[in-house]
Amino acid sequence: MEEEKKEEDDGKTKSSIARNPDLTPCCCCLCNCANEYTKDSSCCGCFPIKCGIVTIGIFTVCLAITLVTMNFFLILNDYVDWYFPVVNLVLLIPLILGSSFFIVFFTKDSQSSRGKLFTGCMFGIISTALVAIWTLCYYVWIYKKDGVYTGMGDPQTNKYTKVTKKYYIFQVLAETAIICALFSYFICVCNRYTRNMKGDSS
Repeated sequence: MEEEKKEEDDGKTKSSIARNPDLTPCCCCLCNCANEYTKDSSCCGCFPIKCGIVTIGIFTVCLAITLVTMNFFLILNDYVDWYFPVVNLVLLIPLILGSSFFIVFFTKDSQSSRGKLFTGCMFGIISTALVAIWTLCYYVWIYKKDGVYTGMGDPQTNKYTKVTKKYYIFQVLAETAIICALFSYFICVCNRYTRNMKGDSS
């Protein structure tokens, strides 16, 4: 029996063959958004699944950058204890790792990089849920002020926006629920794309 071949640079394995691109017209050029294995799969019912995967990756990377930046500048908020955003940054490490998986996929669409997309989406759910739980615990049991102040710098020279605790917690939980629901759907899309690229249309 011949020795199993290792995965080639172009992403081909012993269980797959060269994938012929399915070129479709897009404005004034031909767009390679699918191949013979993925042409019958879609994302959100109307977009080619490859476009959906790319969009999911961009969303994940942008979300990680946004949350890290917001919590980094939250350290400058005089109304919030310094350790609150620091803990948030630690809890965002899984999301950052998940974003790196999508960046690797952008550089090379191979069996190895496709297999990590599911994990990247799971890391997004884990980080988002952990940050929400920590935020809930902090503002309910540790934070003693009557409202939540958003802003940074000296309160005497900088303007802060105040909202009630109840409103802020509701906003955090609603955003978390939406993001987790999106990543749950993203997991399904990533799994379907990975299966299709192996030649499994089920």
